[in-house]
Amino acid sequence: MKKQRFPKEIVENNKEVHQFASSNRSKLIFIILFVLFVQCGAIYHKIPLAYEEKIAASNEFTGLVGSVEKIVNAGGNHYRKKAILERLSDYGLHENTRQERIDWLSVQKNIIVEIPGKSDSLIYIVAHYDKADLNPLKITSNYLNGLLDPLISWSYTTQGAIDNATGVAIALQLAKSLSESENEFSYRILLAGSEESGLRGSRAHVARLSFEEFDKIKFVVNVDVVGVKGNQNCVYTVSNDKLESNAILVAEQNQFELGVGTFSFGVLSDYLPFKKTSFGLDFARSFAFNMTGSLLPQRSYFTKKKSTKIINFSACELLDVGDFVSGTVLLPVGSFHGFRDNIKKVDPQKLHEMYQLIHLFLQEEEKSMTGN
Repeated sequence: MKKQRFPKEIVENNKEVHQFASSNRSKLIFIILFVLFVQCGAIYHKIPLAYEEKIAASNEFTGLVGSVEKIVNAGGNHYRKKAILERLSDYGLHENTRQERIDWLSVQKNIIVEIPGKSDSLIYIVAHYDKADLNPLKITSNYLNGLLDPLISWSYTTQGAIDNATGVAIALQLAKSLSESENEFSYRILLAGSEESGLRGSRAHVARLSFEEFDKIKFVVNVDVVGVKGNQNCVYTVSNDKLESNAILVAEQNQFELGVGTFSFGVLSDYLPFKKTSFGLDFARSFAFNMTGSLLPQRSYFTKKKSTKIINFSACELLDVGDFVSGTVLLPVGSFHGFRDNIKKVDPQKLHEMYQLIHLFLQEEEKSMTGN
């Protein structure tokens, strides 16, 4: 059988093409290697320190945004808690973390992260992780101490992004940063559940503190509704003007935008249980939120009539007409507690600035401990 061959001229032409390609391939490889060598040398020698700092900041930025997205996409409050625990595990903090039951009716739990320092003087960082709509079903559940919350979560239109996935993201990132440094103070990160059902998580936690443990608290940092698009970050004076002044000074030194806010009537957050209270005042507050919860032995008047220093970080002038309409007709149309609270309202730059400000503020407090 006669073998089939390519015509001779095609073979010769192919040889020439191959030789040309081989020759040029060698040149191309040499050029690529030369360029890479030069570029690597240039990058290695020309990286300024500021650029390395930007990389570190970028890691924090990515961590903050990633935490918000993870919490928002988790779904209901039970799954938000699971997402937070996974995040803490990713940060290598699972051994520092414990869960705390709120009360015998509660399906939510507090998450507590302990960061030990050189002293037993304690700084609290507090942020609530639960979300809720303002609607008739939620109000009914509130009066039953949140018992119906797992059954009505389908009715929530809110993503709970600004209230309060952003605050939790900052608390998580602070936990990571503080665990990686040597600290003068000890830190306790309280990620509270059931805030939207009458501050039950933080109230239950504070009520369980002994007198001795409460006296170790240097101050409390509460982070609730921050990094909001179109709203300036604010510091709110709760009990100590010096803490506010220190935060403002840190903001000015680092060119962060920070306003000074005042709480609107009826706006409450997890800093309240750390304030001095009385039986009548605390009972009235709890009764306004939930009848059943007001009767449970979990509030601060059962254990102490003291207060500690508190600083609160939130967005400025957050309430608008929709919030007043929402509070009047019990429809989820407010800036939070409804469909308007979604991930599109988060301003990543403001979120990052708020984290940096609080971190630097804590570092300044650390320096004051050592006198540096």
